Amino acid sequence: MAGLGQGHETANQSYQADGLRDSDVLASPTLTNFNERGLMNGVVPITLNKYSDGARNTSTTLNCACSTSGNQSVTVAAGTVLIDGIFYSISAATINVATATTQYETYHTSGGNGVPPTLSANQERIVLVFVDPQVTGNIGLTYGDAIDTSSGNYPTSPSGHLARQTIVLASIRIHYSSNEVRVNKIEDKRVFIRPGPIPVSSLIDASGNAAMPATNFISGDNAGTLPITDLGFLFARDPLGLGSYADGRGGTHLFYQSDLRANQSGMGGAYQITPTHRQSVKTDTWTGGAKTITLTYSPLESQDEANTKIMEVVAYDTSPGSNTKQFLGILTQGEEYTISDNSVVINTAGANIGYNGASHVRITYTHAGHTGDVSP
Repeated sequence: MAGLGQGHETANQSYQADGLRDSDVLASPTLTNFNERGLMNGVVPITLNKYSDGARNTSTTLNCACSTSGNQSVTVAAGTVLIDGIFYSISAATINVATATTQYETYHTSGGNGVPPTLSANQERIVLVFVDPQVTGNIGLTYGDAIDTSSGNYPTSPSGHLARQTIVLASIRIHYSSNEVRVNKIEDKRVFIRPGPIPVSSLIDASGNAAMPATNFISGDNAGTLPITDLGFLFARDPLGLGSYADGRGGTHLFYQSDLRANQSGMGGAYQITPTHRQSVKTDTWTGGAKTITLTYSPLESQDEANTKIMEVVAYDTSPGSNTKQFLGILTQGEEYTISDNSVVINTAGANIGYNGASHVRITYTHAGHTGDVSP
């Protein structure tokens, strides 16, 4: 199986030389990219979760990959990047590194020289291809100093692009050959932010019981506030113990912790997100006899009463007029109808409660978008 990071890690293409192997040269764009990745800056490989696509893991043709195109040009594949919390689209482009002008980083004064780069015999430069939202196609170039390599010196990477949050897509080594500037090697420097799934484990205490987030690991679990306001986070836990009949108890569910009242429920504390509460309405004919009605989803259980589902069954009659509904009554759960999974059964008691003349029932219920055992 191909690996998306092979270009950066093992230099698996003929136009690449340096990876992350023991014998490779570790260049500064690799290190600065790792630091930027800690700030959640990187290429977002949208295609990675398309498991049916044999090319999803390719390191050469998707997700801002850079490759050679002739003697003087680099081809940048289209892709999506996340920089400083903002998503940008990278347009596919082929850029001549000897004549490029629109991609040149004109506003950085350090770590780069003029464009087009002038080289003479035995000279080389490092050109970095980086994400720059201020230029055409969001692709920027920055050029390092020309170095005479005849004495064993090696060109160094420029650093002007580090004046802002960004990532380097590729490092290009250019040299003077056949009386012109040419591309020698293109090194893949991309770092990635996988677009899911995002793992979240359940919070537990030393005994393995469900727990809320702590604010101090030195003195132990304690209630309080987060270090600053305007800060919150997501976490997972078993809802067991949060109320008499907590939704989803016995499973792992998602919560949001606000900036106040850590380890406490209530306003400003932790809010349970799943199981989600969604509303649906099912209307069916009913003329007073026993009947079974199948819902698309299973109603959720009340958090105040055991074995009571969050739903309402209303009987009405449409015969007074085509646009008029006559309300007749609300059926009582457990007496006039029962609910099992997503099946509502109006029993014989429901058929004899005096709703003569009814033509329909309307069932309004709260669900989490699935059927099956949802209590809890």
